[in-house]
Amino acid sequence: MFGGQRDGDPEDPATASGATWAYDVAANQWSQMMPPTGPRGGAVGTAYDIASDRVIIFGSVPEEELGGYSADYNETWAYDYNTNTWTRLADGPVKHLGARIAYDAESDRIILFGGMNPLGRYYDDTWAYDYNSDTWTNMEPAISPPGRAEQGMSYDSKSDRVLTYGGVNLQNKPFETLWAYDFNTDTWQEMVPGEQPFPGYREYNTLVYDSESDRSILFGGVTQEQSSGEVWIYEYGTNTWTRMESSLNPGKTSRHAMVYIPTTDRSILFGGWAGSFEERNETWSYDLNTNTWTNMTSQP
Repeated sequence: MFGGQRDGDPEDPATASGATWAYDVAANQWSQMMPPTGPRGGAVGTAYDIASDRVIIFGSVPEEELGGYSADYNETWAYDYNTNTWTRLADGPVKHLGARIAYDAESDRIILFGGMNPLGRYYDDTWAYDYNSDTWTNMEPAISPPGRAEQGMSYDSKSDRVLTYGGVNLQNKPFETLWAYDFNTDTWQEMVPGEQPFPGYREYNTLVYDSESDRSILFGGVTQEQSSGEVWIYEYGTNTWTRMESSLNPGKTSRHAMVYIPTTDRSILFGGWAGSFEERNETWSYDLNTNTWTNMTSQP
């Protein structure tokens, strides 16, 4: 885990975290890694590149420029856990603050969509990053989702599609459909939900793919009224959403981090905001098969 905001107002440069942490799932233990050098902090898009065994981040922002609207927000870095080192890579598209990335394992590419510049322009462009050649490519598909930032995004390995849902746009467009991207054909498809229930408007939500169940898990985010603590499950093959209700869960949460761990078949959630600037440091584990949450923070 890298970056994020801490201790209050996100517009205050002093709240940008540049720390690198690693979570041992089996031992339920966080460790601060303290690499000798690395990105300078801020809110970033994060993905794990399986082929290179690197965590890739995009969008690092210098702490002194976080609130100054002068940074390009386009730094790309790779983290090697085995050597505890960060490496600066080729810069990506400029001023794409809040863009999201996901790793397409079949094509061995990092896919980036969305983001905004500080003057309020929301982007609808799609980029692909190749770690082996250290190059960014503007894919320029014929049709794209409307421009947005801070959406949920993940890769569905069975369908070989990058999925994105929600996000924010100052025009308050209701982003209530999921979009699927096929890198091989460079095409986006809007997955219209029809008459079935679906999550509705979300921003600052997370979307992760549970490979064992072949389902995508959407959690939390901000609706047009308040933060959400809802869990929704999406099945690409049938284009259906299902709301999962449980007596115990992390509660209303946004701006959190969440990943799926194949070895334990659990999704791990950390941090986020319970409300306006109410930061959290809890770690939760979610089992889709039993629809149960476990607060790992309180475990021995």
